[in-house]
Formats: sequence, C-alpha cells, structure tokens
Amino acid sequence: MFSAFLKSLGSAYHPHAEAPKTATHSTFDRRTRTTSTASATAADTQSFSQVAVDTRKALDAGYRKLGKAADAGTTDQDWHGTIRIQKLDRRALYAITTNHGGLFSAAEVKAAQSEVAAIESRASHAANPRGTDAAAAAKATITVLDGAGPEEKASLEWAQKRAAAQVRYQALAKERHQGRAALSVETGDPVVNRFVKAWGELEKAQAYAEDPKSIRIGDMPSWSKAIALWTSLQEPHTKVLGRL
Repeated sequence: MFSAFLKSLGSAYHPHAEAPKTATHSTFDRRTRTTSTASATAADTQSFSQVAVDTRKALDAGYRKLGKAADAGTTDQDWHGTIRIQKLDRRALYAITTNHGGLFSAAEVKAAQSEVAAIESRASHAANPRGTDAAAAAKATITVLDGAGPEEKASLEWAQKRAAAQVRYQALAKERHQGRAALSVETGDPVVNRFVKAWGELEKAQAYAEDPKSIRIGDMPSWSKAIALWTSLQEPHTKVLGRL
C-alpha cells in the first residue's frame, strides 16, 4: 500500500485536470508577498514584463548567431551550443513557458519546458548518482522548486508540485531512515499546506478502499479547498489590474 502511495506521488509532477488553465499565468499576488523566497535576488525586483522583454532579446541574439529562428527542427546543439538557453535564469524560463505577453513561439515554449525539466533531472541525479537514495533525489527536487521566481511560486501548478515533492520526500525519508524524522521542508505557504493535507487524506482513503486506484487526489476535501484558497488569493491582484 505504501509503495502504491509513493507511485501516486511520483505521477504528481504532471498538471492535474482539476487545475484551471490559467494556473501558470498568475503573477505577484498577496500570497507571494507573504511567503519567504530563498531565491530572492536583486533581479527579482525587475518587473516580469521586463524579464519577458529581455528574454525575447536574448533569444533573438542567439538566433542571429544561429542564422534562423527556432522551429520544430531546432536541435539540442542549437539550443544549448548557439542560443544557450541554459544560461537563462528561472524567471526567464518561466516567462517563456507561460508565453508571457505573447512574446514566445510554441517551439520556444517547448524548449523552455524541457530545460526546466532538465534542471530538476540534473539536480536529482547529482543528489543520487548511484540511484540508491531516492529521498536525497526528492530533497533535491524541493530545492529546485524553492528556487523558482515569485511569479512561478504564485502559480497553482507550483503549489501542487511543491506539496507533492514535500510529501514524497517525507515518505521516502521515513522509509529509508526508520525512527528518524525527516528534515523540515515546510514552506509556510497556506495553499501548499492544504495540498499536503490532501495527500494525507488520499493515503488514508486508499488504505481503506477496496480499489485504491479508484481514489483520486482531486477528490480529496483539502484539494478543492486548496484550489479555492488559491483562487481567492488571486482576486485582489485581478481587481487591481481591472482598475488600471
């Protein structure tokens, strides 16, 4: 049963059907302003729109060297050897993956998504090179997620992934180190906390179900409460934009 629960967590890094399509397009909101950001730097004070514009310029500079704009045939060598997408920081990559301002092409969005996934994969492998410490790999995933910019942290998808990563790490650490408490990886984020609670509800529901696979995380009470809370936290920002 426990391994089945971990398998459920393993699939949680993909967007859930319950998430609104606008989840990844949210910007600096009330929750972000009250949540500590370990990755905060001077660059975070730059507006996200300016980040997108600067990122557009950086890509175009790479295309001038490449001699063409990116398309479906753009190779990995093109992206990393000439365009150098790996040099973009996390906020820049997020601007591309969300197509902020409509400035980016489908090929660029796909490439940025692949680069973000590669960042997580490299961190996990570095923490667990021999494949013998899944807990260390899970902890590395948390570190990568916590390094996201404020706009990404304000998204529903980030909150879902961060909660799943937290629960997965705690479960793996408990399994690997019997009798020892896992390192504290809580964020203090109220939306993440509710998603974490939903995973606890899922584990209990699966333990008593005749068909554990029929129990879905999106059906847990705290899951819908988390989405409702996230939505309510977007309203002040949305109303302000409407008055501008």
